[in-house]
Amino acid sequence: MCGNIETIKFTAVISAIFAFLSYFITLNMELAFFAPQWSWISNNFALTVCGGVFTSTLVVLFCEVQKYLSNKADCEQYLFYQTMYLYSLIFQMQKNIEEYIENKEESVPEGLLEKPAQMAQSQVNAIRSIDYVTFRKQNSLVIAHRNFCTMKLLEISLALEYWNYLKRAILSTKIFNLQETGHDIPITSANTLIGQTLVIIREKYLSLLNDLSNYLETVDQACSNRLGWNEMKFKISESYISIFNLADLKTFLAQGKDL
Repeated sequence: MCGNIETIKFTAVISAIFAFLSYFITLNMELAFFAPQWSWISNNFALTVCGGVFTSTLVVLFCEVQKYLSNKADCEQYLFYQTMYLYSLIFQMQKNIEEYIENKEESVPEGLLEKPAQMAQSQVNAIRSIDYVTFRKQNSLVIAHRNFCTMKLLEISLALEYWNYLKRAILSTKIFNLQETGHDIPITSANTLIGQTLVIIREKYLSLLNDLSNYLETVDQACSNRLGWNEMKFKISESYISIFNLADLKTFLAQGKDL
């Protein structure tokens, strides 16, 4: 959008200059207060050139303004949905962590958070690359987006790397179990190290979800609530399916096939 704004400013200045020249030449034709002794130019020719340039730049200006308004709406929508997708990924990860904290008999996989965290990192990069600017530097959404990119996105990006800590905790526990018992015992949240790691990550992700929700609400309010964040937030929470219920569903469907 920066290029679009610069084009509007440039064409507006050119249009204003040639509008003034056209007006000046028209007055000169009526009052004759300036009579250059040039055989190769006349007031009519100058008026034709200046008036033509003014008309052309004015048309370009109107087109650029319309393009700016369209790009602004598209950019706001893109920003909202990219951030909402990031919210949904972190929401799913946080819910999965809660499942394993509550179901202490279930084995915690090493790659529990790795793939969704990598997808969320891609969303962080996409949001950071969004070029959202307006003519008003004090626009509430511009300020919120700038602050979100400079502070919160870095925090989110670092928190998404927490899957490494969980993986290390699981590997460390496996090594310890092998050394102590000689057996590969299933790793669950009942283990102190695993349980504490999951709780720390869960609390951090809950904080991130709160920050993302506040930001999405700011975006929605800046867009006159046309994006419907409250409804979207409800749909995201309702669409979550427990990973253990999902496993039961797969088993049920497999049994159905055998029948």
